Amino acid sequence: MDVVQPEKSALRREEIVEAAVALADAEGLDAVSMRKLAERLGVATMTPYSHVAGKDELLDLMRDRVALEMLAPEPLPVGWRAALRAIALRTRDAIEAHPWVLDAQAHSPRLRINLTRHIEQSLSVVEMMGIEPEQGGAVLMAIDDYVVGHCIRHRARQRAARAMRAAQAAGEPRPELDPAVKAAFETGELDLLKRAFGSHRRQPSRFGLPPEADFEQGLEWMLDGIEAMAA
Repeated sequence: MDVVQPEKSALRREEIVEAAVALADAEGLDAVSMRKLAERLGVATMTPYSHVAGKDELLDLMRDRVALEMLAPEPLPVGWRAALRAIALRTRDAIEAHPWVLDAQAHSPRLRINLTRHIEQSLSVVEMMGIEPEQGGAVLMAIDDYVVGHCIRHRARQRAARAMRAAQAAGEPRPELDPAVKAAFETGELDLLKRAFGSHRRQPSRFGLPPEADFEQGLEWMLDGIEAMAA
């Protein structure tokens, strides 16, 4: 008697989400569709719909899958400062591994398990500080804003660098300064910026395109301020 091979009718929601994340990583968020997922998973076009209601829910689940990577390994480092640093670094790494997550906004988002665990872990750290809950919430928002802002700027730099390389490969001339800016440089109105541009040409890590280590330096400055406030 032949053994019936289950068509991936035993397909699990987790497999669909993993495939969607991999597709977004490889081709961008716009490439993610139920049809492409079905092709990738080797199932009928409508099969994913038996596990995920539609694109909106899929985006929600994809974001929650990335939130899993934001969780710092337990036990957390000793001390609130080291623990906050660990969570911030994990969050930065997760976003930079899946930059599309910044655009994956569902119309009706739900609070899901990995994101709630990430929030709970973060709250457990500010509780160590012995500050008011409102202050603790403000601390976490400030750290999150710093991490997300860094990731947005990093992605913008990568896009600009790709566009510059493509323009150079196509033999396009380098864009000139706006005449008003050029005139302001010449009159000395923008002397500080002119000097910074000159330093940037000599030492690229000093201005405009800082090395990745600058994320951690900026984070330390934030933690210094939080520590002073908590004291």
